[in-house]
Amino acid sequence: MAMYWLVQGCQAGDSLVFHYSGHGSQQRNYTGDEVDGFDETLCPLDFETQGMIVDDEINATLVRPLPRGAKLHAIIDACHSGTMLDLPFLCRMDRSVALRSFSALC
Repeated sequence: MAMYWLVQGCQAGDSLVFHYSGHGSQQRNYTGDEVDGFDETLCPLDFETQGMIVDDEINATLVRPLPRGAKLHAIIDACHSGTMLDLPFLCRMDRSVALRSFSALC
């Protein structure tokens, strides 16, 4: 409900912050939308009775409702959090390039 509350009334120019520090996990994905076959999940305090929050739910609640021009800053400190928002982007970093660039500055 808090995630839903965060995006309610959001409009272009708004800047929202979502922060979660806690346990994260994975569960088998049965819809075929995950490359690795697993959905990432958040494990809130009541997850044993209310269930985990699945990345598909987070995307549907926090990401998709955002209007064009609104920004969402998500800080997620949990295991398996790299794809927690189910964004359609993939970041590939070439650490050797970054290290060479850093060495050149020293």
